[in-house]
Amino acid sequence: MIRRLYLKDFAIIKQLTINIKNGLTVITGETGAGKSIILKSLGIALGGKPDKIDVRSGQDKAVVETELTVDGQEKIFRRLIYKSGRTRSFIDDEPIIEMDFRNSVLSLADFHGQHEQQYIMDASTHIDFLDSFCNSEDLVKKVDNTFSELRQTIQDLDQAIELQKDATNRKELLQFQIQEIQSINPQTDEDIILGKEFKRLNHVEELVSTVQNLNQSLTEHDHSIYQQLASALNELNRLSKYDDSLKPYIESIDQASISIQDASAGMIQYVESFELDQDHLQKVEERLYAIESLKRKYGGSIASVQSFIQEAENEMHQLKGLDSKIADLELEKELLIARYQKLADQINAIRTKFSLKISSQIETEMVQLNMAGSKFEVRIHQQEDSQSAIQFQNKLVKYGHKGYDQVEFFLSANPGEPPKPLTKVASGGEVSRIMLAIKSVLKKSDPVETLVFDEIDSGLSGQAADKVAEALLKLSKDKQVICITHLPQIALRANHHLYIHKKTINEQTSVNAVYLDDKEKVQAIAELFSGERVTAEGLTSAKKFMDQALG
Repeated sequence: MIRRLYLKDFAIIKQLTINIKNGLTVITGETGAGKSIILKSLGIALGGKPDKIDVRSGQDKAVVETELTVDGQEKIFRRLIYKSGRTRSFIDDEPIIEMDFRNSVLSLADFHGQHEQQYIMDASTHIDFLDSFCNSEDLVKKVDNTFSELRQTIQDLDQAIELQKDATNRKELLQFQIQEIQSINPQTDEDIILGKEFKRLNHVEELVSTVQNLNQSLTEHDHSIYQQLASALNELNRLSKYDDSLKPYIESIDQASISIQDASAGMIQYVESFELDQDHLQKVEERLYAIESLKRKYGGSIASVQSFIQEAENEMHQLKGLDSKIADLELEKELLIARYQKLADQINAIRTKFSLKISSQIETEMVQLNMAGSKFEVRIHQQEDSQSAIQFQNKLVKYGHKGYDQVEFFLSANPGEPPKPLTKVASGGEVSRIMLAIKSVLKKSDPVETLVFDEIDSGLSGQAADKVAEALLKLSKDKQVICITHLPQIALRANHHLYIHKKTINEQTSVNAVYLDDKEKVQAIAELFSGERVTAEGLTSAKKFMDQALG
């Protein structure tokens, strides 16, 4: 429900706040006072398309804001319209992109007038109206859930079948890769260990010859380092007989001599331990090459090779289970098709049954609204689809979240004319009355809580006007109804009368909106009888009608 409308620098309105009440509210006022501007601004606030010309002359932007009760909570919807043509939208002061804003306000209010787009004028919503009238939402939800399950199962099955097409070649490739890695079976860090071993074996001759030469220099030659140290040691021993202070040097040289002998013995053992085994070198080289080849093919490291074979083995296991998986999915698909078919047939039968009932009731309402001879039809048809899994009357048909039915409302507003799609019916007051008839029948199923009518009384008078007034008042028992009217019969029946007028002071125009009391209503209704210059006859008629309305 709309609670408040706030405008700033919109069209000719500098600033205006209107509190919107429940029930039936009529809007009247002087010609050009701004009645249509009020409705236009309300439409823009609730998702309508704004225009830069809506910005008040001399201002950079206009503000259009509505406060509504949505699901028991108060929410504020605001739009800023800039002179540049740009628009920004907010919900509860949070910025929101335009598409999301329009989706959020789609079903909050329904505008019926010459230039408005109605919720019910979207053919895709007709099936929802019908299902709501049939009270079959729970069954439609079951259809929706089953469709989602079926679609997912078909998708999984198609993927499995696609995998199966390439399964033979894929399994051969995986088997080759797995066997190639298993035949080599590289161990963690084996490439590092083998690399060191290969370097050592590949330089064995150089290592042996160099160590042998060094050993000769240390101990084997006649003038080896060991022999020179021994000679120095003999000289120091001889001299120490004359000076004891030389003895520490004797110990140092003796220790050095022992170290050289130990090093020489170790080098001899090192050389003797070497066996130049070309076969072993070749095996190390081949093993290292094989591991490096695997690394290049499967990720660059032994860790990546080990990860690859694990994934390949898992995929191989899945491929081997494809036949069983496909069989299970095909069985599940058949069960879901059977369930969907049953549910779709049930909802089709219900829709077919109630379509005649709803058509009859809407035609009755249109008769009450001075549209005698009008015809309203709810047409249900199916679209053939040779690729479908669902059938209707032995023909394969397109299906979806709501079954296989395509629903559209058709109307003939004039006797003798064939019914046409409701979405193509001419606009204006006639459309508003058609919508009023439909809304009166579908009011309990219509999700929109606020209805706004413009030009609903176009071409009406006398008893027809009374009927429209009665229909609006009856509709307002369940909905918030707002309408611009030029008929006293409608204004008299309203719960609330909002009067729009403007005044100009110092070449500045301002627009005011006030709710009228019973006394003020007489003057406003007299204007509807007489025009803006109220005559005595107009006042008399207004008082008479007021007295009758008040009992």
